[in-house]
Amino acid sequence: MRLSAFIKLAVVVLALVCAVIVVKNKLEVNALAERKAELELKVAEDEEKVGELRNRLDTPFDREFIAALAKEKLNLVMPDEVIFYNDLSD
Repeated sequence: MRLSAFIKLAVVVLALVCAVIVVKNKLEVNALAERKAELELKVAEDEEKVGELRNRLDTPFDREFIAALAKEKLNLVMPDEVIFYNDLSD
């Protein structure tokens, strides 16, 4: 009788330990799946950036490209261009 009570207690403790391990692993799998989704999104964004940069590399290095680059990076304008500034907030 004493041995059977000990065996029952051991089975219950073993079942509880297994349940805790299963729950812990499930939580870890969920966290890893969420992290994977975040990383896949970041990879897609980075691939898009790489595509844009490749397009820029494929652009011919002519006067038009140099003018666009000067406007974008150096805020330069052509002599006949008129620039309007707006201090109104959106």
